[in-house]
Amino acid sequence: MEKKSIYNWKNNLFGTKSILYCNDAVIGSLESIDWNLDAHVSIHKDKYRFINKGLFNPFTEIRNQNNELIGDIEYNSWKSKATISLINKKYTWSPKNRWMTAWQIEDELGEVVEIKSSSLSNGGKIESCENSELILSISLYLQKRTTLMFSMVALIPLLILILV
Repeated sequence: MEKKSIYNWKNNLFGTKSILYCNDAVIGSLESIDWNLDAHVSIHKDKYRFINKGLFNPFTEIRNQNNELIGDIEYNSWKSKATISLINKKYTWSPKNRWMTAWQIEDELGEVVEIKSSSLSNGGKIESCENSELILSISLYLQKRTTLMFSMVALIPLLILILV
């Protein structure tokens, strides 16, 4: 059985910054601007930018610290899934349960990463079989994006009530 690495993250009050920990030591962060889906992630010495594109057929570009395109994420909103395409490998992001409180990233061999958020601690836990800063960065970004998208959907009825 493969050994999993355990990471935790905590979000700031407004959810614009997440700090990533391994054994209580800070190893990285995710920063975004308010309700923007773009983000900067740094883990150890690696830095990645996630740039959201498209409105009706959304996808996210993944760029390294030299601004080179190294992959993308294509979303299937109807199925709450995404396909992660890197230079030499593909992964799938999907809910692990029907309540969407846990998510997973899988390659063709099975689960690579499991992400569990916790609203009580304003953060969550990432369990990873793959020792990759890029996959860890993608995990952190996708949990942030998912939380933001759910928040936006939850606000629609409130906005309708205000505008009517």
